[in-house]
Amino acid sequence: METNPDVVVIGGGPAGLSAAAWCADLGLSAVLIEEGETPGGQLHSINNPIVNYAGLEAANGREFAASLLRWQEQFAFRRMLGTRVESIGAEPLAVRTETGDEFRPSAVILATGVSRRKLGLRGEDELVGKGILRSGAGQREEAKGKHVIIVGGGDAAIENALILGEHAERVTVIHRSREFRARPEFLAKARASANVDFKTETYVTAIRGEERFEGVDVAGPGGAGDSIDAELLLVRIGFKPNAELLRGLAELDVSGYVQVDVNSQTSIPMIYACGDVANPISPTISTAAGMGATAAKAIAARLSEK
Repeated sequence: METNPDVVVIGGGPAGLSAAAWCADLGLSAVLIEEGETPGGQLHSINNPIVNYAGLEAANGREFAASLLRWQEQFAFRRMLGTRVESIGAEPLAVRTETGDEFRPSAVILATGVSRRKLGLRGEDELVGKGILRSGAGQREEAKGKHVIIVGGGDAAIENALILGEHAERVTVIHRSREFRARPEFLAKARASANVDFKTETYVTAIRGEERFEGVDVAGPGGAGDSIDAELLLVRIGFKPNAELLRGLAELDVSGYVQVDVNSQTSIPMIYACGDVANPISPTISTAAGMGATAAKAIAARLSEK
């Protein structure tokens, strides 16, 4: 295995696959390291149709990922799947995996995306699939005749309130603030729904249930406590960037997103970041693919100068 490739790409979503493919197309040797067993990243969790990617439509993220994977097969770069990167070093540039492999590339591209934020409460992970939903759109049938609690106040929370409200007996939206970040049209529809209730300025303090989810304890305005019984829970409180590999190494913004220049380069020379991990303003498939191409072309130009 080549341990000194031109580029190591970390992450196999649209940004990483685009970057690796462009590296190969530009004549650079590249190794793509993906933690999951299958590339595609968050595409595998998108259940809604994808209609806003120029020139390509898909019924859901899995169908889009299948097209992406067929496309990337034509490019000659090494793929290491099911492999987690342990650390990145800057001087000298190095990438180390948890399995003990070490690469000394000329450049690194971080394309690790984002993860859903969690409440950080006991039972949140243990009760997934036991009343705690992974996806509202993908599991809407489970809501039939049940009381569903949704935590969050953005587009995802309110859109899921509308989706699940079509099947559930009752939906309760719990939001820590008085104001919502969701689009006005989503919020107007949700407020007009007879079976959707809102609890604002309210925090979830505990998740109840041992074998299955049974409800939540909350603290409302003034700290007043209450318990809400329900059969299902969906948490949609935003995303956090998967930028841990660059924490303490490259500059991050106040929310933890990697700060990059117009060429997708970080504050560390020859370390680049692309896709959602470096783009809180426009976290889209289109932008991710474009940033991957930008990083690859910038690296090719730099290496040709040397």
